[in-house]
Amino acid sequence: MSDTTFDAAVSVDHADHADHGDHPTEKMYWIIFAVLAGFTALEVAWSYFGLDGAALVVPLVVMMVTKFILVAGIFMHLKFDLSIRNGRLFALVFGFGLIVALLVYTSVLLTFSTR
Repeated sequence: MSDTTFDAAVSVDHADHADHGDHPTEKMYWIIFAVLAGFTALEVAWSYFGLDGAALVVPLVVMMVTKFILVAGIFMHLKFDLSIRNGRLFALVFGFGLIVALLVYTSVLLTFSTR
């Protein structure tokens, strides 16, 4: 492969990345990391409060969904891919997966309910 062909391929790749919109800075990644660590600490603490039933599960599920949205949106770049062609499809696939996971979790939880 000649250098000219390689340079043309590299410039095309850079043009493709320009369509992805603005990506977060390193500072933003650290902020999201701190938020995720805070949610994780809160989840662990919540499990020690001695709560039972919906008072235990609902807040944990809300925190789980929030963490999922942050990880998928920021670290997996789905938030930024919405501006590119088929980017909405990526977000819908992950959203659908989240909904299916919640439905499976709920059905298993209800199956093993002893009350």
